[in-house]
Amino acid sequence: MLNLMDKHAVIRLKKEGHSNRSLEKMLGINRKTIGKYWNDYLKDMSQLETGDCDLREIQEKIAAPPKYDVSKRQYRKYTEAMDEFLDDILASEKKKDAILGTHKQK
Repeated sequence: MLNLMDKHAVIRLKKEGHSNRSLEKMLGINRKTIGKYWNDYLKDMSQLETGDCDLREIQEKIAAPPKYDVSKRQYRKYTEAMDEFLDDILASEKKKDAILGTHKQK
């Protein structure tokens, strides 16, 4: 999860002229997230310039930490099918470990 410092670092570096891909490599943040932060910032700045809404509201929006929409997430019930699937994965991992041996450094 990203914090306010990451968001402001993205905005500052984009102002300096860095591309989304270079920021992705530097900060380890997905380029689509970088684009989202930058586009939101540009939209807010254009609203400030045109005077369409409250100055304080826009400043608080820019200075606010990132928010994530979790309202559309659904709960999952743990079912027998999931249990069998996980057991299959664990069994295949045991077979692989038996064939390859331990992964200790020699």
